[in-house]
Amino acid sequence: MLSTDIKQESMVKKIENIVTILRSERPIFKKYLDYEKIVQGLVTVFQENLSFEEFNNVSEESLKNRCSKMMSVELLATIGDDFTPEEMAIFEDAIKRK
Repeated sequence: MLSTDIKQESMVKKIENIVTILRSERPIFKKYLDYEKIVQGLVTVFQENLSFEEFNNVSEESLKNRCSKMMSVELLATIGDDFTPEEMAIFEDAIKRK
């Protein structure tokens, strides 16, 4: 049985590789998402929701898809961070009309 530290390191390495691939395929992730923060966030999500064995059984393509979706949601959460109050009012008004 692997120790917890080795399991943790294995999971982190796998997620780091996926995040690196996604950042190269989608420059917007590289531009707006902090690498360390996103990796740690993904590790936390997977640790809380999957056992180590379940995580290891997730295919690379499925893991890439899951990470991409979570990174996209994280990116969406940053909308408006740099808006002026006037821009935010316009944005909120546009959302209300939809």
